[in-house]
Amino acid sequence: MSNPLHSLFLGPKGENEQLLKELLDSALQTHLHWRRTYHPEDPSPIAAGGSPTPAASAERVELRRHFASLLLQLQRSVPFFSGRYNGHMLSEQTIAGQAGYFAAMLYNPNNVSGEVAPVTTRLEEEVAHLLAEMIGYDPTRCWGHLTSGGTIANFEALWIARNVFYHPVAASLAARSLGVDVSVSLPDGSVAMLGELDLWPLLNIRPDSSLDLWEKLWLAAPRPAVENALRSHSLATLGYQDYNMQLAAEFGDPLPAGVVLAAGTAHYSWAKIVAALGVGSNQLVFVPVEAKCRMDPDALWREIESLTSRRIPIMACVSTCGTTEQGAVDDLQRILEVRARAERELGVTFHIHSDACYGGYAASLTRAPDGSRHTAARLREICGGAHWPTDQWARSIRALESADSVSIDPHKLGYVPYPAGAFLLKDRRGRELVATDPPYLALTTSRENGDAPVIGRFIFEGSKPGASTAATWLSHKTTPLNSAGHGRIIASTMKAARDLYALLGSSDFSPFRVIRVSQPDLNIVCFLLHHPSLDTLSALNALNETIYRELSPNAEMSAPYMITRTRLTSPAYDGAIRPLLSSLGKDGESYQKDIAEGLTVLRATVMNPFSVDANPDYLLGLTDAVRRAAISFLGESFGGRQLVREQANIQREVDVTEAGLFRVSRTGIQVGSDTGEKR
Repeated sequence: MSNPLHSLFLGPKGENEQLLKELLDSALQTHLHWRRTYHPEDPSPIAAGGSPTPAASAERVELRRHFASLLLQLQRSVPFFSGRYNGHMLSEQTIAGQAGYFAAMLYNPNNVSGEVAPVTTRLEEEVAHLLAEMIGYDPTRCWGHLTSGGTIANFEALWIARNVFYHPVAASLAARSLGVDVSVSLPDGSVAMLGELDLWPLLNIRPDSSLDLWEKLWLAAPRPAVENALRSHSLATLGYQDYNMQLAAEFGDPLPAGVVLAAGTAHYSWAKIVAALGVGSNQLVFVPVEAKCRMDPDALWREIESLTSRRIPIMACVSTCGTTEQGAVDDLQRILEVRARAERELGVTFHIHSDACYGGYAASLTRAPDGSRHTAARLREICGGAHWPTDQWARSIRALESADSVSIDPHKLGYVPYPAGAFLLKDRRGRELVATDPPYLALTTSRENGDAPVIGRFIFEGSKPGASTAATWLSHKTTPLNSAGHGRIIASTMKAARDLYALLGSSDFSPFRVIRVSQPDLNIVCFLLHHPSLDTLSALNALNETIYRELSPNAEMSAPYMITRTRLTSPAYDGAIRPLLSSLGKDGESYQKDIAEGLTVLRATVMNPFSVDANPDYLLGLTDAVRRAAISFLGESFGGRQLVREQANIQREVDVTEAGLFRVSRTGIQVGSDTGEKR
């Protein structure tokens, strides 16, 4: 294998099957030994060497028959392992991830508590430590764990952020009831006594200062009394309706509806989360994006100014590191600077969460094996680019260490099996504000390195598979989260994405024109095709919807290549849509009037480790497949069937896998060995 990364994966043709078989067989044999040596003096209820009963034999026949049926059905699954698949955020899994999942699955651990999963809960703590170390969190102050996916991780982020946001209000009311008062730091750096503050400043306390109040109250009054007072005055206990009435009585003002700020590119899970938490979908305020589909920091500042002028508090701001649609990486450092400015000039602050479910693993590329951070210049040397990664990109990834919380999905760019999301909290004290003590579980379990809390106290899920933890742990221990380990995979796929982006810009698609959204920040390439005969935005969208249908999975998996598509909606994406339409000249001007319809763009997620240095050239094949799909649209819509037939004849006559019939270049596909004719 010329590419050392290929040894980490099973391979598109199962090239590394012997290694996987060896690992899986070892896992099974070890598991059987474990069963046989657990109290070996116990007699087995299953007679050794005996013949199964007729009924048992019949059941085994049925099991084998249905298992064979299952195996046949699974053969119709989407081929995520192939370089021909560039659709959703799915790809090949590491051998370590597959083997780790299989091995732990046999033991069926539930990582809600060390009582039922003593091994994998310990491994989960280690995984959280590895991820926190990767992004730059202080391991002595942070906390994290694995979830079933990014939606739950994001839910927990806002769940905690909401409780930290309202905690100063509860602390103020608790202090009154206890007859004590404590100091609190304000966003502008000044200090005030808690009892002197009215509702507005109480709703604008920094997250760390909010959590300091808990400890300060403990020092001012007996701990049980403090806990009872806080609980009786907390939003989590009272709910929004009773809380609102209490604040109206205590402060003379009802509780202002706190908003959550997010870019128009934010994942759709955020709409579900604000609804489920009772925050309300009306309180999810979208900040405009700029041409590269990143949150516009200047627009964020204007939104903060507007909300402040209306005395509307901000609960949290969600920045995205790797948007689902485009893989765009928000300039998190500038977003942090906007918050700092709001604290200085407006006395306003809020929790900042980075939804890095997709792009969080890019931080592994910025980490040197010794734990230090690479400079942007060094990253360019590693990635082989003269101008990329940019200083801004490196700054944005490094800024993850300053976010109040981060969500990352190992089952995406971590290349491990589902389900495996992760939630990281910068200040572990925040978890206490959502803690629930399960009566049937001991709150601590003995470990060689001391007592560890039950994970289930602090998380939303009541059950979660330890197998996912084992998969993530083994993969990360095998391929460390630095530029010499996991970062190599990230760098490789980002390079492939930029190669595809360049190829789309240089290939001859006539009579079509390719419009590329923006250079990829990670490994997602978005683009659309245009034809001069299309005079409405609906027709333009129809062309790209047709291409998507031709290149999407179907029951037979007959599409030569697979991509997906998304819709850039107005007004959330106006900052990106209008420049794209303007690039079409007069056609673009006519499309602008229909911008409310949104713009369909094609989306290729180039995260397959075999997309680079592959034979056949999957990137070149994909561009050709896109052009063929577009031609089929002309045949359907404009009577161009003769052109379609000619293309079909070429397809029958030329086999892309047969040597000598193709010469490939980065500007097109040439048929025959000497003709020079392009198609």
